[in-house]
Amino acid sequence: MVKFSPTAKFIVITIDELILVPIAIVLAYFFAREYFLPVLVITIIGAAVFVAIKYHLVYPTLSDEYHRIYELEGMTGRVIAPVGRDSGKIKVGSEIWDARCDQGELPVGT
Repeated sequence: MVKFSPTAKFIVITIDELILVPIAIVLAYFFAREYFLPVLVITIIGAAVFVAIKYHLVYPTLSDEYHRIYELEGMTGRVIAPVGRDSGKIKVGSEIWDARCDQGELPVGT
């Protein structure tokens, strides 16, 4: 599998929105020539602001590194499928998680 950089991923997920900018400019040029200059300025500034905000919000999540989103240490769970070295399932709160156990095997219900 090819791994893309976060920048390449950001460009790919943003390009479709940016294609709308030249389309809006062309439509304004042909169908509303009196509004062409305001449309040109507003779409270019709007696109720049949009990309800046999207970059700020989305870019940090595009890396392939591990993110510790959930803090499960210290929480109590219940085994719902035997947990061994390779696989298992536990329930913490209302969520079901994949689990592994380095020492022995945990039976269902513990």
